[in-house]
Amino acid sequence: MTTEMEKAQHWQQYIPQVLDTLAGTYFGKGSVELEDPYQVLIATVISQRTREEQTTKVSNRLFARYPDATSLADAPVAELEKLLYGSSYPEVKAPRIKEIGRILRDNFGGKVPNTIDELLALPGVGRKTANCVLVYAFGIPALCIDVHVHRITNRLGWYQTKTPEQTEKALEKILPNPYWFTINRLMVQHGRAICLPSVPQCQKCPVRQWCETGNARAQEPGFKAAD
Repeated sequence: MTTEMEKAQHWQQYIPQVLDTLAGTYFGKGSVELEDPYQVLIATVISQRTREEQTTKVSNRLFARYPDATSLADAPVAELEKLLYGSSYPEVKAPRIKEIGRILRDNFGGKVPNTIDELLALPGVGRKTANCVLVYAFGIPALCIDVHVHRITNRLGWYQTKTPEQTEKALEKILPNPYWFTINRLMVQHGRAICLPSVPQCQKCPVRQWCETGNARAQEPGFKAAD
């Protein structure tokens, strides 16, 4: 009888095939392009519980008015709250990002720190946000675990975890280091296009052959793969 660990090890052997195929499907195999640390940090805080298109719109509006940490530190909270309209909980995020600006100005010369402990000490910054800053702003290997990464890697059969925190610890043990830079963007793209939260579109999934869920669904009566 196959144990849960043996099942997970079976599907884990296909990690490179899955991620290389997703890379070719969505954006090729190039390295992650580094972005401005200040913008990555603030935009990721803004993105919490907010859709991507709204995050982009709100972030661009904010950065046009406050392009750096120093200017952000002096911004009136009421004005920040207005600029954050369209994201979730602007009344909560406004004082948080103002305080982030003040801390960066007073303690880091207006620059964003590049260590996990310093990032986690900033208001409104959890592990997901901190790890995204490390990866996308500094090119430092880190695992940015959001709902897409958590959901899809469990569906693939790599492990069975209940929380993003458990997923991060599991991935640390099995994910080859080069993929730490791209797994978040790949899973976000895949989670929006095919591996949807409610009903995954396994019939047109490019990695179905290496997926526990996809293999199981392919055995169901009436399943037909897309051309």
